[in-house]
Amino acid sequence: MSKTYKISQAKIEDRENIMQFIDKFWRPNHILAKDKDFFNYEHLNGDNINFFLAKDIKSSEILAIQGFIPYGSDPNSHICGVISRVHPNSKIPLLGVELMKKMLEHTSPKTYCGIGTNPKTMLPLVKRFFKRSTGVMDQFFILNPEISEFKIAYIPDNYKKIIQNQKKTTEIIEHKLINERQLNKNFSLIKVSNKLPVKNLNYIIKRYFNHPKYKYNCYLLKKNKNLSLLVTRQIICNERKIIRIIDFVGELEFLGYLRNWAASMLSNSKYEYIDILTAGLDKKILYRSGFYEKKHNQEIVIPTYFEPFVKENIDIHYEKSNDKIVLFKGDADGDRPNKLN
Repeated sequence: MSKTYKISQAKIEDRENIMQFIDKFWRPNHILAKDKDFFNYEHLNGDNINFFLAKDIKSSEILAIQGFIPYGSDPNSHICGVISRVHPNSKIPLLGVELMKKMLEHTSPKTYCGIGTNPKTMLPLVKRFFKRSTGVMDQFFILNPEISEFKIAYIPDNYKKIIQNQKKTTEIIEHKLINERQLNKNFSLIKVSNKLPVKNLNYIIKRYFNHPKYKYNCYLLKKNKNLSLLVTRQIICNERKIIRIIDFVGELEFLGYLRNWAASMLSNSKYEYIDILTAGLDKKILYRSGFYEKKHNQEIVIPTYFEPFVKENIDIHYEKSNDKIVLFKGDADGDRPNKLN
């Protein structure tokens, strides 16, 4: 029996239909459905769009979409899967799985990940058909010792002393806020852990220096002439602000020497706390910097969602092609805005 659909990478002329599909079948008023400029920033690639589509052969109606974000243009680089959705009226068995297979065959990534994978629908499929390593991202935080009343986080009194007394290393690291020119000058000197997805310079500049909605701060970390890059974003909520570590490029051990950087951020800018979401990172590294792990059986609340703000602990599920890969909130579309303005 011949197929009634065809699969191919999207072209620029498919953009409006993809945006409408997202609006109808993914999430109403989603930024990628309503903001064409942001859609172009996120997914336009020359005459192509970084989505694969399954279309009805006769009507050309979109039956399923599979988005992706490449970390570089080199063969066998890393890509992330984003926005996977099959038309709710589709009767084609496992169409989403076949669409993802075609996307992976075309892009041939060395490594692959997804952040925010739906645990009820997509997660069981990627485990079964793609043998993905899956789980829930770990969240760690450092409280500001100068703040006693928290408005963003919820910290029960009986935990405050425990958290503030978290053991940390005496080793510190040099840190410097840098601009794009300084990144260009130093990027080739950064030694990157083989556990991290490969991110080229163009990706870093586009993702963190040219982002149209968010302002990111990038810090060059230096220890014994070795360099790493730390990416953060400030979030303002409830008349307070926090700083979130979004991404990291370099030697993972550097994350164990952030004691002085964290103390400076909290004291000088009056952040309520610093947090980081990660998967696959050795927890002992963050403990050395004074981070405390948010555990699922505690009353502590460290929010994840801010658009809109939800004062709850919410699990962020992930998938990755290799269990050893270390991911952060900035991977895939894990730190994508939802607001239109």
